[in-house]
Amino acid sequence: MATYKGIKGVKVVTKTADPTASEADGTVWYNSTGDALKYSIASAAAWASAGSMVVGRNRLGGCGTSTAGLAVGGFPPGGAPNVGLTEEYNGTSWSEVNNYPVGTQSPGMAGTQTAALFISGGNYSPLASHEYDGTSWAAGGTRNNSALLRCQGCGTQTAALTTGGEAPYSQVTETYNGTAWTELTNYPIATTEVQVMGTSTLAIGVGGYPGAPAGKLGNEWDGTSWTAGTNCNTGRTEFGSSHVGAPSTNAVIFGGSPAMASTEVWNGSTWTEVADMATARSQIASGGAITSAIAFGGSTSTYAITGATEVFSDAPYTIKTVTVS
Repeated sequence: MATYKGIKGVKVVTKTADPTASEADGTVWYNSTGDALKYSIASAAAWASAGSMVVGRNRLGGCGTSTAGLAVGGFPPGGAPNVGLTEEYNGTSWSEVNNYPVGTQSPGMAGTQTAALFISGGNYSPLASHEYDGTSWAAGGTRNNSALLRCQGCGTQTAALTTGGEAPYSQVTETYNGTAWTELTNYPIATTEVQVMGTSTLAIGVGGYPGAPAGKLGNEWDGTSWTAGTNCNTGRTEFGSSHVGAPSTNAVIFGGSPAMASTEVWNGSTWTEVADMATARSQIASGGAITSAIAFGGSTSTYAITGATEVFSDAPYTIKTVTVS
C-alpha cells in the first residue's frame, strides 16, 4: 500500500501546534495536541467590484489602502484636467474632499489617506511636492530632479522613494524624509511609469517605458542603489501596483497599456500571473498591499474614461483537518 513518505519522500511531521496557514501550504502534519491530521491549501486570488468614483478619471494619482484610499487629479471625460479634484474611499464609497491646489495629472504618490505625499505631476511646477493630512494640502519639499510627471512613488509621507518620469525620460532616484529630497543612485535605465513598491530603504521596481525587454524590466532597491531583479511576465506601462508591504516577499501589479486586465503577484523570487481584473484598463491609479490592493479610474480598451473600482484579494490559505467520513 502506498504511504505518504513513499509518495512525497518525507514523513508526516508531528507538531504540538499548527504552523501558520501560509507556511504550511501544501504540507501535511499531525497535531498531537488535538489528535488530528491536518493540511493547508490556498484558494484562488480574485478581484471584486467596489464603489465607483464620484468622477471617473484617467492619469490620476492614488495611494492608501482598499478601505482608506485617496485619488488626486487626472483627466475626467471631456479632456481638460480636473481642478485638483481629490476623493477619499472608505471601503464602500468615494466622496469629494478638499481639492489639490491646482489642476494636475500623472503624479507620483506615497503614503496613506491621512498622511499622503504628492510627487511632481503635470500642469504645475515639476519640482513640487505636497502633503495631505486627511483634510487639506500643504506645500512639501522641493525636488532636485526636473522630471515633470509620471514618476512613481512608494513608502510614507516622511520616508518616500520615487524614480523615473518624463520629459525627457529620467533615471533619477530621490528619497524624501518629510522635509527635503535627496538624489541618490540612478535607476538602471531612463524610463517612465516604472512602478516602485515598498519603502524608501527596501523596494522593487518593475515595468515602465521604455523597458528592456519590452516593459518587463525588474530591479531591486536597498536604500542606496539598484541591482538587477526579476522581470515580470507581461510587459506593461501606465499600470497599477500595491504600494504597501515588504516587497522582498510580496507585491502585485495589474492593468496597463494597451488596456489589459492581466494581474501578477510577486513572492520574493518570481512573478506569477493570477486572476484578471473585471475591467481591462490603462492609465490607472492604485494602492494597498498584496492581500488587499485597490485599482481605480483609468481608460478602458475603447478609450472610455472610467471610475470603476476593484479590490484584489490574494490567495487565502486555510488549514483543513483530515476526516474519515
